[in-house]
Amino acid sequence: MNFSKNALSITKPFCRDIIQLFPLIIVLLFSFSSSGQHQERERIYFDSEIGNKNVASFEIFSVYPDGNGLKQHTFDAVPRRANSSPKFSPDGKHVIFGTYKYGGYKIAIANSDFTQQRKFTIGPHYTYVGSWSPDSKKVAYNKVDTKRAPYFQGDFEIFVMDLERSTDENISNTKGSDFGPQWSSDGKKILFGSDRSGNSDLYIMDGDGKNIKNITNTPKIDEFGFSWSQKGDKIAFHVIHRDAKSKYIDLYTMNADGTQRKNLTNNQSAKRNPFVPYYAGAPPIFYGSSWSKDGKRIAFSSKRNSSNFQIFIIESNGERLEQLTHNTVNNVFPSWYTER
Repeated sequence: MNFSKNALSITKPFCRDIIQLFPLIIVLLFSFSSSGQHQERERIYFDSEIGNKNVASFEIFSVYPDGNGLKQHTFDAVPRRANSSPKFSPDGKHVIFGTYKYGGYKIAIANSDFTQQRKFTIGPHYTYVGSWSPDSKKVAYNKVDTKRAPYFQGDFEIFVMDLERSTDENISNTKGSDFGPQWSSDGKKILFGSDRSGNSDLYIMDGDGKNIKNITNTPKIDEFGFSWSQKGDKIAFHVIHRDAKSKYIDLYTMNADGTQRKNLTNNQSAKRNPFVPYYAGAPPIFYGSSWSKDGKRIAFSSKRNSSNFQIFIIESNGERLEQLTHNTVNNVFPSWYTER
């Protein structure tokens, strides 16, 4: 009996305190929940002509993988030019992207929310976005080789800029164009495309440019628009057969060593993706791809259902093709990114 009275006397003030703190507890729980959801919320960034009256004037937009939450991130609207191909540093602090606002194609850098934009690469040479190393200390990118042409013409070379050591080194330095360098998830390898063999093949090399290996080696087939899965075990890429009468472009996957090629899109629709150059003589430059964080889905750009490029998502096993953007302008170069 005495125990019950003592317990009751202790419980009453305890319950009163809990009731008074209840609103604060709810707020804290909601904050933690929202923070967790935000950290794991993925967005797909892409270049689009949405809202631009100038032809080929691209800005950077993003949406959630379900197609909702459209957001514009750049607002320069340079006529017939672009802000394009954003790549976020793995530490979540910065983003690099291509731009024409500094006179000729250059790379810009900004905070991850696109504030404090500034020029990243130096000199008059045209430069194009590549990728960050996993430790966010280096950037691999393309610079136009000017040995035999003006600064805006010539072959692409792959450079690596070390942000800590302030060095900038050409690690490809060969005849032909080497393009689209992408670091592996462990930072040991760089995936890139090259026409050094006479057609567009995919290669892998060490981070210093050594031990180059052609992992496709397909003389009558061009591979381009490629991306490495975040685990580094798979590669997505686009394919066009040079000797085919009907030139369709399909999305493939393969292992990182080039084995087990699989066509994901040839059975998805009667309206396949025809190769239609953006302008006369242009290579198929707008067929980008990007993997989701879990490696289960791939975002890619295609003309399969309209006269304009749209962004699509497909499962990495080739199932459930979905169209993400639905408008009357071009949408290209998807990049899957997990917000922090």
